[in-house]
Amino acid sequence: MQAIDHARREILVGAYGLTTGSGIVEALVRAYQRGVEVKLIADKTTPCGHSSGIDLLASAGVPVWIDHSARIAHAKTMVIDGTLTLNGSYNWTRGAAANSEDLNLVASPAVAEAYAAHWRGRQALSVRFDRREDWCRAGVR
Repeated sequence: MQAIDHARREILVGAYGLTTGSGIVEALVRAYQRGVEVKLIADKTTPCGHSSGIDLLASAGVPVWIDHSARIAHAKTMVIDGTLTLNGSYNWTRGAAANSEDLNLVASPAVAEAYAAHWRGRQALSVRFDRREDWCRAGVR
């Protein structure tokens, strides 16, 4: 969360799992509130899960997209300020800390740009999320 708390300009998030209670969603909201441009792309199942962090982020004003075209949008990445990339098996969830997970922090503008380009490519194929009620009702996904 230190990396999120030190962000100054932009955080691009790719999320398969994203729940409240881990501190990650809350740190992203704080970043957004202090003027960091936070944007999220999530898997189509992410908004509908128990303790989903999507509602909190969207209600705070963070733009959220749902990658509905991929069978599973399994990304677990953050690109921070175009220089720092977090990636690995670690879902952005409360339970991940109890698992055997990996989280890589790479300080490289070249790596960050590659991940940001992938993020933008997925964004172009995604739909904007507005309300959980619209997305999570039967037959929408």
